[in-house]
Amino acid sequence: MFRKFTITICAVLVTGLHAPHSWSQFAPETSTEAVQEPESTGPTLQEKLELARAGDVDTQISLARDYLTGDNGTPRQPVDAARWLTAASEKGNAEAQFLLANLLREGAKGLKANKKNAVTLYASAADKGHAEAAYWAGDAYLYGNGVKEAPTKAVEYYGKAANLGHAASKNNLGLLYLQGKGVDRDLRTAFQLFSDTAKTGDSWGQNNLGGMYEMGWGTVKNTDTALALYEQSASAGNVHGSSNLIRLRAVLGVVVEVEQVKQVPTETPSPDVVSEPEADQSPEDAEQSNAATAN
Repeated sequence: MFRKFTITICAVLVTGLHAPHSWSQFAPETSTEAVQEPESTGPTLQEKLELARAGDVDTQISLARDYLTGDNGTPRQPVDAARWLTAASEKGNAEAQFLLANLLREGAKGLKANKKNAVTLYASAADKGHAEAAYWAGDAYLYGNGVKEAPTKAVEYYGKAANLGHAASKNNLGLLYLQGKGVDRDLRTAFQLFSDTAKTGDSWGQNNLGGMYEMGWGTVKNTDTALALYEQSASAGNVHGSSNLIRLRAVLGVVVEVEQVKQVPTETPSPDVVSEPEADQSPEDAEQSNAATAN
């Protein structure tokens, strides 16, 4: 789950959710026999414990994951997961530091949250090239979670993640450039970051890029392109993209109506137009009256 920014008309901060993929499991319809699960060829819990105690970092992380999820016949025990992640983190493993930071950021059963330590771990993993850790470090500095609020540091860490291709970080960094928060305002850079994000199919990037085209920020104003981007965002289920799509369609509809009204010809007669005969006047009388007026 990533916190994201979005553009409605002005810059508004919202929370964006990434739903995990769901994979369905099925057996072939033609099969009449019970499907047997393949026997596990991996190490047993006891074997993993022995390897972890011997200092094998990969096993320590794998064992911690099992304790977090309850997979592979391992009881779900966040405290034991934290213990093995701590062991791997102390050896400088970026993934272990990231996973441990996640635990400390929110806390878990038997494990008290420690946001300050979480930020330290995120920053350490980010400096080793961990994109998601860099994103969460940027998030912490932007909102002051566990550390003093520091937009310039948020820009730094979002930038690290963005350089590694992290879409949510590009989106957030783009809005910081748009707002001039923690960095000099740069509409072209904001436009490019939103554009890069939108190309990945990210609905927030599509919505925000639509806002840039609608307002003409960092690019030439193009309401047709804005509509197309809002529609893409809305099709992906983004409520802000949907709202902007409805609003812009309505605005453009009003503009069209106004233009049509402007094109309706006036009915005021010009000075040389012959007047129609009055109700009690014959056509001949009207013709004589017009002739007298002309003289």
